[in-house]
Amino acid sequence: MNALILAVAAILFSRLVSSDRIEPYRQHVVGLIEKATDTLPNSLRLPIIVGGAVTLGAIVAYMPVVGVAVTFCTLALIIQYGQVTEDSKSILTELRSGSFSQAQIKLTGFSGTDASQLDENGVTRITVETQILKLAEKVFTPLAWFALGGLPGILLYWTSTVIAQRQGSGGTSERWVSLLNWVPIRLMALTLGFMGDYERARATWTRHASEFSDPEAGVLIAATAGALRVKLGGSRCVQGMIQQEPMAGDGDDAARYHIEETQSLAERSLLLWAVAALVITAI
Repeated sequence: MNALILAVAAILFSRLVSSDRIEPYRQHVVGLIEKATDTLPNSLRLPIIVGGAVTLGAIVAYMPVVGVAVTFCTLALIIQYGQVTEDSKSILTELRSGSFSQAQIKLTGFSGTDASQLDENGVTRITVETQILKLAEKVFTPLAWFALGGLPGILLYWTSTVIAQRQGSGGTSERWVSLLNWVPIRLMALTLGFMGDYERARATWTRHASEFSDPEAGVLIAATAGALRVKLGGSRCVQGMIQQEPMAGDGDDAARYHIEETQSLAERSLLLWAVAALVITAI
C-alpha cells in the first residue's frame, strides 16, 4: 500500500510542480551517473553502476523513515509525467493559436525530429507518437519496475537506461534495456487497448508492430493507433536522415484533438494500473 501511495504522490507531484524546477536536480544526478560510467570499461558499466544502485536501493528501502523519503525523491526525479504533458500541450497551444512555426520548433525539441517541413497532420501525428513513447519511457515502464521491485526495481531500470543512452556504452546495454522494456511495454499497450478501442488496438498491434524498425516503439504506436482510431507511422526526418515507418491504423488522419485524446488515454491507463495495484494489494 505504501508503494502505491508513493507512486500516486510522485505522479501528482510531477503534474503540480513545474518540470523546470525538477530538471536541474535530475540532470545533476544523471551527470553523476554518466561521470561514473565514463570511468569504467563497457564490460563493467552495467554490473558496477546498476548493481551498485540496486544494492544501495535495497539497503535504503528498509530504513523506516529515510527509506520512504528517499523512495519518494527517487520517484519524483524519475517519473516525468508532468513534463511530457506540458511539452505536448504546449505544441497543441501553438497550433490552436495559429503559431504553426512555433509548434514546429517545439516539436523538434520534444521529439528530436526535424519538423520544419511537416504539415499540420505531420506535426500532430509525430506529437502523438512521441507523447506515447515518452510516457512509456518516463512513466509507465519505471512504474512497472517500481511495482515489481520497489526502490531497487526502479533504480535497476533507470540507471540501465542512463547507461544505454551514454555514447560508447555499446550494444549490450541497449539489449539489456530492451529486455527490461519487453513486458512493461506490452502491458502498457494492452492497457491502452482496454482503455480505447480494444479490438482495433489488438488488430493493429498484431498486423503492424513487427514492421517498425524499432519493434518496441512499433508495439506502442500500433496499439495507440488502434485504440484512438487514428493513422500513425510514416516518415520523419531525424538528423538529416529520412526514417520511413509503416502506416499503422485505418482510422482518421491525426488531428489536433488526438493530442488531447492521447493524454486522456494515458490518464485512464494510469488509473487502471492504480486500481489493479490496489486490488492486488488488498488480496
